[in-house]
Amino acid sequence: MTDSQGLTCQILGMYSMRYAGILILLLIGLIGCQEEQNTSGPRKDAAFFDLRSFFTAEIARLEKAQPSIKKEIEINGEKENKTQEGIDFEKELAIFIRADINKPAWRDKYQIDSVMEAQRLKSLRYTALDSSLKTRVMTIDFNQAEVERIFILNKTNSPLIQSEQQLTFEPQSGYFIRNKQSLSLSKDSDLTLSLIHI
Repeated sequence: MTDSQGLTCQILGMYSMRYAGILILLLIGLIGCQEEQNTSGPRKDAAFFDLRSFFTAEIARLEKAQPSIKKEIEINGEKENKTQEGIDFEKELAIFIRADINKPAWRDKYQIDSVMEAQRLKSLRYTALDSSLKTRVMTIDFNQAEVERIFILNKTNSPLIQSEQQLTFEPQSGYFIRNKQSLSLSKDSDLTLSLIHI
């Protein structure tokens, strides 16, 4: 399942069908840009931060804790929200796992920058050197050697659609997704989806 298909299923499952048409237009530009990854255990050959293993551990933690969740969706300024329990975090966080850049062919495709503070790693930043790659930027912020925040910028360009997707995950707070699209045959669209632990 692609990023757009998974996100579409989540939103259509939560909210009224009056959004179906705009969601199809809004998310179609993200189809098929990254393949599914095997999620069974950490990879010893990971050249970059092992995003997949991190989120596999987060899914296990959240599935066990089952915090109450507030979800909010906003499409072109119109908001809707609800509180949920019994969340399937594997589905919720799949979009982040698909942004993993650990592929052998990409080892020399990203510039790596790091910030140290008091001899501890404060942040890592990966910047794509090839504009054809979907994941353009990934930043991981640390606090006392623990992941505090992950930010991912994805971009997809085609003759009909230019899209920009911002993904933010904070282990203690939840996640935020913003997807902006410029459509040559329709109006531009702006969608945000947030999941907050309460």
